[in-house]
Amino acid sequence: MDRTKANSLLTDAGSRAASSLGLGYNPISVDAKGARAIDFAGLIRLAPSLELEVAPKFLGLDDADAAWREDFFFLSTLSRHGRLLASERLSASGGAPRDLSTLVARSITSMYEARKRRPLRSYRRVREADFFIDGDPDPEDLIFPSPDGFTQDLIRFDRRNGWNADILAAAKELLPEVSDPSTAGSLVRLIEDLSPQYAPANRRKPIPARHKTWKSLHELSIDVLGGLGLNYKQGQAHAPGYLVATWRVWEDLLTVAARLGFGRSAVVPQKGFTLGTKTKLSMGAVSKVSVYPDCVIQACGTRPRMLLDAKYKGHVERGQVRISEADIYEALAFSKAAGCNLVVLAYPAQPGDKPQPVGTCTVFEKVLVDAVQIVGVQIESRLISKTGALRTFAANLVAGVSAAFT
Repeated sequence: MDRTKANSLLTDAGSRAASSLGLGYNPISVDAKGARAIDFAGLIRLAPSLELEVAPKFLGLDDADAAWREDFFFLSTLSRHGRLLASERLSASGGAPRDLSTLVARSITSMYEARKRRPLRSYRRVREADFFIDGDPDPEDLIFPSPDGFTQDLIRFDRRNGWNADILAAAKELLPEVSDPSTAGSLVRLIEDLSPQYAPANRRKPIPARHKTWKSLHELSIDVLGGLGLNYKQGQAHAPGYLVATWRVWEDLLTVAARLGFGRSAVVPQKGFTLGTKTKLSMGAVSKVSVYPDCVIQACGTRPRMLLDAKYKGHVERGQVRISEADIYEALAFSKAAGCNLVVLAYPAQPGDKPQPVGTCTVFEKVLVDAVQIVGVQIESRLISKTGALRTFAANLVAGVSAAFT
């Protein structure tokens, strides 16, 4: 392929990525030195049989080891459905496995149990044979019925439809992946309850407004059927479903892990605090200036109240790991508005020669401004797709953050 054609394909792919992620710029730039991708990661098709992989830097860039792909798809699902997967139902049992398959399965079964009293039903036309006339039989069949009765067209209003077929297929897909007996039993009950169904439709048709509460469950089921987060299937992953904003993935991972580690009641995500006011002089209008730290971790026992904010980039300059001035100023604003003097800035660890245990927190810099303590930590996230790694990540996050101010 000549360079002009290749540049055109890359630029077009960047435009599709920008459209998918809501970016106001093309995240793939092409010049005489080569091509560069920023602010997103994923797998995007350039042409038939030609795909481009963009790997997050913190997951490693080893051509000989494809482990980053499994980690990436794991984090993609966790980011997209993180609020569902970190719900109170899922964090109530401290001894439950924390691998993604189990979390997704428990999320699907709990959402189904909460909604099944108002089933997802729709109308469908069927042709049946019965001696009891309940539809529109063919006049000829009235004279010469079949051995099974009169063939007639009926309108049924029941649960046999494409949306339920997708949910059922997702449950069957998850069943072999789940080792927890309780979760597997819940999946089996869901499968028995929804059977029989037609083949899964992977429906993109919107769920009717009267059944809008089923939308989140159906979207999660569609992602399971696509393999997103459960297993990387070579040749079956296509844009835009595998494109993510990398900073959002990191922020969502820390929020989910904090809730799993500290407990849902101890973590308040994205709470707004008033920093001050601003006045528009031309109109005299006064409005609040608010800041939103990613997580407020409440005090418990000997653990003090602290703020946890996810930072994705900006701490590696000229080979030196440091907290940038912009991050310090933002941390001071968080501290003043929230009335909390302890702030943790969490960055993804830079890939080294050998991965540390997942979730390992390394303090690389501390900043003291009057009574405000700002601690910068790097957190290892490679190999997080392994079974039980999310639980380990959460436990190590809690230990590292709690020890940061001792």
